[in-house]
Amino acid sequence: MLSGMVLILPAGAALQVVLTAQLDDRTTTQAIVMLDPARVWGDPEAARQARMLHASELYAEGVAPVVVITGPRKNSEPARDALIASGIPASDVVVFPTGSDTVGSLGVVATVIRDLGWSSATIVTDPAHAARAQVTAGKYGIDSHVSPTDAGGSSSLTSEYVGREVLALMRHYLFTQWSLPNIVPSA
Repeated sequence: MLSGMVLILPAGAALQVVLTAQLDDRTTTQAIVMLDPARVWGDPEAARQARMLHASELYAEGVAPVVVITGPRKNSEPARDALIASGIPASDVVVFPTGSDTVGSLGVVATVIRDLGWSSATIVTDPAHAARAQVTAGKYGIDSHVSPTDAGGSSSLTSEYVGREVLALMRHYLFTQWSLPNIVPSA
């Protein structure tokens, strides 16, 4: 029985990572959240550029009326300037300096979403990271939709990147999720 569980958890996590990476959910939400790729597998600047372009496309399509940028100020401020230069009004691009990990960044975003009376967000990240980002956001109470990038150095589902995300997702399910508060109340 225990050996079966030892095999099912990694297989389920791998399936979740690969299947979620294929999603491109463009459901209308209240905010587009561009996660900072500080710890991305590959070139963080190429990943950041791909995420900015994708967030800009989602905004132009009317997926959400605002783009929220996370990450350290040294990364988020230039990203904000680039999104404004791409044509998004300055009033629709918001920077929330956060830490450099998924849990910390989405915790800050969840607090802001709650304080604004919102409940939903479209999360822009890399395909392999999309499952963990969506699960983490959901644990905080965010009605999360994922729209991963399809360009940039970290958009490929390499075995190394998928393996890393499978381990991170398993760690989330086994340990991290139990310490995350439900910040955004159910609608």
